[in-house]
Amino acid sequence: MTDHSLISSQDLKKIDSGNSVILDVRTKMEHDEKRLAQPHINLPLDELDVKKFIAENCKNGNKSIYILCGGGTRARKAADKFIAAGYENIKVIDGGLRACEACGEKLAGYSTKQCSLQKTPISLERQVRIAAGLIIFFGSLLTLLYSTIFTIIPLFVGAGLVFAGITDNCTMALILAKAPWNNNKKTK
Repeated sequence: MTDHSLISSQDLKKIDSGNSVILDVRTKMEHDEKRLAQPHINLPLDELDVKKFIAENCKNGNKSIYILCGGGTRARKAADKFIAAGYENIKVIDGGLRACEACGEKLAGYSTKQCSLQKTPISLERQVRIAAGLIIFFGSLLTLLYSTIFTIIPLFVGAGLVFAGITDNCTMALILAKAPWNNNKKTK
């Protein structure tokens, strides 16, 4: 693990917005669902080109970059990329957006709207639960109806869910975020 600084979500309110950049490395769908209300840049971790980001957003070379994700795992990975590229004025927002929300940080996005009649897309987390449940159900059904070899399907998905829980890194969510029904939305 590389040496990067952590700041608390409460300290986010104290940053100098003129000499800093907040970078949200969650997927565009997660960002559209719920995000910081204050100015920031959304660039998913898998699309992050550190040198390009620095050239476009940190022209004077001494801006602090505050990195944020859902809980902190992807933000630390992004910070490691910046440090590996030689940019060390990096801070990870400890606990990510969940911590920001818990400490009362103002948020925006369609999941923050109060009107229950508003039609909103299914959140990425719910899509993962639906997909995992369906795969496990049909894998188990195939096992009961045809062959025990199909037991591998629910076992594989179960192991993936345990891995996602331990590492806070869900491959199924990354795959679903790139699905056509999740990419036809306007970015904000």
